[in-house]
Amino acid sequence: MKERQELPRGVYEKVPGSRIFWVQYFDLAGKRRREKAGTLGNANKLLRQRQSEKLQGKIHAPRRIVKLALFSGLIDTAKKVYAATSKNPKSVADMNCKLERIREALGQFPADQITRSQILEWLKSEADENEWTPATRNRYQSAISMIFRVAVDDGKIDKNPVSGLKKLTESNERTRFIDVDEEARLLGIIRERYPYAPLVELSIHSGMRLSELLRAEVGDYDSTTGKLAVHQRKARNAPAVRHVPLDPIGVTAYKALAGKRRKGEPLCLQSDGQQALNQVRYWFDPCVEACGLVDFHWHDLRHTAASRWVMAGVPLAVVARYLGHANIQMTMRYSHLQPENDQRAMDAMMSYYGTNTTATGAAKAQNASATRSATGTSRVIAMKRTSLI
Repeated sequence: MKERQELPRGVYEKVPGSRIFWVQYFDLAGKRRREKAGTLGNANKLLRQRQSEKLQGKIHAPRRIVKLALFSGLIDTAKKVYAATSKNPKSVADMNCKLERIREALGQFPADQITRSQILEWLKSEADENEWTPATRNRYQSAISMIFRVAVDDGKIDKNPVSGLKKLTESNERTRFIDVDEEARLLGIIRERYPYAPLVELSIHSGMRLSELLRAEVGDYDSTTGKLAVHQRKARNAPAVRHVPLDPIGVTAYKALAGKRRKGEPLCLQSDGQQALNQVRYWFDPCVEACGLVDFHWHDLRHTAASRWVMAGVPLAVVARYLGHANIQMTMRYSHLQPENDQRAMDAMMSYYGTNTTATGAAKAQNASATRSATGTSRVIAMKRTSLI
């Protein structure tokens, strides 16, 4: 029996007995490499050559062919992450709508090839075509940034091209509100068409955001304290629950919505009286148009509550607490509705100087001027006399 030939380390037959030899070695990255050499002599030469190249640093790991992640795939992951972390179903639905709109424009591109300029160009074209406000444009920019941020955290891409991109300045100075006559017209139209007038009245008399109103439950109003518990999720720095005093109209509206239902059930129901109400535009906007109100939206009901409180003299800090503002700067937009505060401030300052302050102040100023003049003249005379001596 013929003994099996002992082969040098790194040389082998892929098919035993074929007399066709291969070499194997490891590159600088530690990856196993194999090459066909043919005869045993060629195999020995090739192996020595590759070992020499390795010592010289010439053998590198083969270039990996990486399948580029499409932006559409990153959007799918972002949707799952946002749905898992957000506690507000309405916010999730709104974000999904934005992400699908972004997918239509950018989803087919490789994620790591999308540039900042490309994103800015898309945002600008959409804003111009759809007349976006700066706030809407910023929300879409945040959505795109969230997609990239999740991808970076997952290691799918290296960087977020939207990171550090400044947002547009948003104007929050809108204070549109309605007077009592406009309110009566609006409620009249709503009562003719829908059973939702108490919702509008409660919004005006509590200052609740629409999301807070739709989140309200039976039992939120405490008749012993006369206050309504408002559950908010928008302002992170504000308490989760705030308490707003309800006037008689607000109490009547609350009771009309609550009826005789059990505590904890949704306060606002659809017209069938069964399912919770989740949107208002389909009935509110047509009623606004029918009663002749111009440039008026649901959020302006909240502005109406704030404006009436401020014009009635309620301190801005108290109004901020009723509205659930995260900081007083948000409430300062209504400060111009209390112009009498300027006069009060001046009167308070002048009260320290007694009556007939203007005349007294003028006389004192005149006497002080005369005293300074006399003193100055005396000094000049004294200096002349000194120089003569």
